Amino acid sequence: MAHQSFSWIFINERTFITRDQLNSLMKNYNIFYGNQKNLHILYGQAEDGSPVVEGMLDICWGVKRPIQLKIQDEKQIPMLKSPDVFCKGMTRWGEFDDLYHISELDRIHIPVSEATNSQEDYLFYHSNTLKPHAEEEPESPLLYRTMSEATLVGKSMKPIMMDRKDRQNHRASINGHFYNHETSIFTPVFGSETKVRVNSNMNTEEVIKQLLKKFKIENSAQDFALYIIFATGEQKRLKKTDIPLLHRLIQGPSKVNAQIFLMDKDTEEISSDVAQYINFHFSLLESILQRLNEEERREIQRTKSKFKNEKAFILHCLQSKYVVRTETTV
Repeated sequence: MAHQSFSWIFINERTFITRDQLNSLMKNYNIFYGNQKNLHILYGQAEDGSPVVEGMLDICWGVKRPIQLKIQDEKQIPMLKSPDVFCKGMTRWGEFDDLYHISELDRIHIPVSEATNSQEDYLFYHSNTLKPHAEEEPESPLLYRTMSEATLVGKSMKPIMMDRKDRQNHRASINGHFYNHETSIFTPVFGSETKVRVNSNMNTEEVIKQLLKKFKIENSAQDFALYIIFATGEQKRLKKTDIPLLHRLIQGPSKVNAQIFLMDKDTEEISSDVAQYINFHFSLLESILQRLNEEERREIQRTKSKFKNEKAFILHCLQSKYVVRTETTV
């Protein structure tokens, strides 16, 4: 039974393919991409013997509502260790129970090597935070006592901040859009493409979560859905249990016939019957609509006549039986 269950590959609740069909689809897919090995679909087996395929899935942005990017991911937030002198009175970042401790800090707490580079380090600290520059920079270590508590703590802790290049290496861009605190909320260009690595064990919801995680997006995965948009204009929503990577294999590697879009969850589906009219000219659509209205009126009239005749026949039968029953009783 286990062998029989592994011989069929689940696509969705109503679609299954065999291993031979899967191998054929993968072969055509990988031939299409030729020497682009990074875009090939790879085949493997899980511990229980079930087949697993893995590869890059092309997803187009189709959201109409803005998305919000995270400021930093967990790996970029340094784990700061406070010196003992700060731990006693600190309640939270830059806030002390006993502020007089700041004035009691002696110069011996500031290393000489830091004193020589105080201005450079001060500029470095401010350039890597959202805090505006001070109007005047400190000229000597003695001026540390006039800084704010947060600046003093940041100076003593000496956080390791990433420069712009490092941040970009750790954060994937959405079509060239890196995080910026002024543009962290924006809407990606409709139809622009991105890629995310997934496997055949990941359903629609898990693929969406993987995509949001890649780009550090704060929005919930429940706000989105995946749709397949065909060249005909048909727009089909993937269910939560569907396997998007296998849907891509079935549709083939070419994006001309079909593409997978990340869209708002309340986006309406477009059936194949409706999709055939989408690309028609306005005047043609008007004539089609007029013809449909005429057919609707004729159908309504035909239905009314049918039921009118049937009701008349039934009433005639009832009247006949009523008359016969009356004569019998007399």
